Amino acid sequence: MKLLDPNIAAPDIRYNNIQKPIGCNNPPDLAIRHVKELYSLTSHILDSGFREKIKLNFAACYSEMYFAASLMERSKIDVTHPSDEGADFYLKNLDCWAEVVTATDGKEGNPNTIPQPKFNEVQSYPEEQLVLRLSSVFCDKAKKLKEEDIKKGRIDENQPIIICISGGWLTERLPMHPEGGYPVIAKTLLPIGDFVLWINTKTNTITSHEYKYREGMSKKTNAGQKMISTDFFLNAEFNHINAVVYSWANAANPIERSKWGCDFYTVHNPFAKNKLPLGFIRCGIEYPVTANEKSFTMDPPIDHERS
Repeated sequence: MKLLDPNIAAPDIRYNNIQKPIGCNNPPDLAIRHVKELYSLTSHILDSGFREKIKLNFAACYSEMYFAASLMERSKIDVTHPSDEGADFYLKNLDCWAEVVTATDGKEGNPNTIPQPKFNEVQSYPEEQLVLRLSSVFCDKAKKLKEEDIKKGRIDENQPIIICISGGWLTERLPMHPEGGYPVIAKTLLPIGDFVLWINTKTNTITSHEYKYREGMSKKTNAGQKMISTDFFLNAEFNHINAVVYSWANAANPIERSKWGCDFYTVHNPFAKNKLPLGFIRCGIEYPVTANEKSFTMDPPIDHERS
């Protein structure tokens, strides 16, 4: 059954725009081909009302298809959809649940919203706003999974859970961090602060580097500044979440099929109740973490795209 109809004026303008030729793509209809390909692979594991839902929220629906297809194609995971209620997908060979959420820039006028680019004006990378947006979507989903799905028995408390966050529709969707550094999603879930270089002023050489410890981020509210946690994965309240998989893919700039998932950043929770094996994702970059009650260590990342 056809997913998209160019003759329908959908409430979400992205639904219609993605069906138009995009001049910078080769061929110009690459985006619509990509969406149709994703749907052909995932239609059997999507919500029963998916074809109506995509007219209302194209970005969220695209994210579900992209994550599911990437997990099937690159991660070689048996992805199923047991019910329209509860988490989006069940990863059968891992006995694990996956919930997909799509981050947005935030409401216009909110001081914590990710700023839009301005013509002929240099702007700094909005790391603080990105961390605040990602922490909000993570926290909301993690609490929903615990308070609704686990409590109602849809998910067994001994089953692993991953949250798949799409940042592909953010104004600043592409990663920006120094080589050997950490993406914003890692700095959202763990107290990783500013990057510091130690320089020998006599020889003008870098002697070492480190990251400052940052346990929170300041958020502007009507009542003043409020500290937002960035140590979720060191907090027992979130030990039901095993990992977060972050993606920056979107439909307008499609990634070729053989490389789906190359954009994944997977951050493991060192205190997760139900561990998933390192390397389960098989694509993108994976960030293992070792921790105890006093400290945590970022272990060497696993770059599946170079292995």
